[in-house]
Amino acid sequence: MALYKTIIDKISDNGSISFSQFMQIALYDPELGFYASRGVGRKGDFITSPESGPLFGKLVSKAIDQWWVEIGSPENFTFLECGAGPGTLARSILRSELNCRDALKYIAVETSHSQRNTQPPEIKSRADMPLQVENGIIFANELLDNLPFDIYESTIDGTWKEVRVGMQNGNLTEVLVAPMDEEPAFSTKKAGIRVPFQKAAQEWLKMALATLKNGRVVVVDYAVNQFPVPLERNWLRTYRQHEKTSHPLSDPGTKDITCDVDISQLGLIRTPTSIRTQRQWLMELGIEKIVSEGKKHWLDNAHEPDLVALEARSRITESEALLDPNGLGGFKVIEWEVKSSPQIAQRDT
Repeated sequence: MALYKTIIDKISDNGSISFSQFMQIALYDPELGFYASRGVGRKGDFITSPESGPLFGKLVSKAIDQWWVEIGSPENFTFLECGAGPGTLARSILRSELNCRDALKYIAVETSHSQRNTQPPEIKSRADMPLQVENGIIFANELLDNLPFDIYESTIDGTWKEVRVGMQNGNLTEVLVAPMDEEPAFSTKKAGIRVPFQKAAQEWLKMALATLKNGRVVVVDYAVNQFPVPLERNWLRTYRQHEKTSHPLSDPGTKDITCDVDISQLGLIRTPTSIRTQRQWLMELGIEKIVSEGKKHWLDNAHEPDLVALEARSRITESEALLDPNGLGGFKVIEWEVKSSPQIAQRDT
């Protein structure tokens, strides 16, 4: 209720707020927001690929070695994980066999103080992006879908209205108004079509590309080529305890708010170097071979299983989840190769 009051007070003082402002408070309020008190994983509200088990991290470690070789195997190589949460992916990667281990510096960026406190001590943890990464990878798994976005709705005359958050009889409600800024460049002939304007995702990509001098920016997320999308897509979703839940304006701070990432909007910053599904990407990294090796190790040690054998057995179910084309396997892996960067604006480190 305290977070609800925070939002109501803000509207009372300033009038309706954008959906991105509402989302910023609901998810990222440092004390009462969703990510301050809740999180991912089997005991949280949703499961990401790293949370499905150590297999995803093992495969990402193979990709890290490949990317390291691609840029000439530098002596100093950074893997910068953005939206790192409690450090689950970091733990899996650091347990893997890495050819670049001696060169690797692992940095985890996470805005939530409580989640940073649970990250492994072997990594450098921070709340914001570093000033510069000379050689490395900037990696974001299921981050951009959670960055605050605005919502617009098409009208019968072919223009767009902004869907803002207002108040009526003490309750949060939607308010349609003329766009506060320039009208979004979406195209549709139908009225009542809604689209997200993902300015924060674009700004994140712009900053990542400016931060990195040599390497790749890699985004893994559920994504669409462009909006609008068919109504049945249900691109705006909320989750609580692994279940899709109610309207995002109800009970703010108790649920995740997320939407499909619009690849065309990211392309306005820079055209991606490659776009693949997670299933395609993991197959290229050799997931089938790793699962097959796991089966053999389990059969050889099933009579007296240790932790390694149990993890090897779990690869079968983990791989099924990671490759599911209707689930995690359908996510997009979007990459931007960076060979040189523009002059970097000065930011506080």
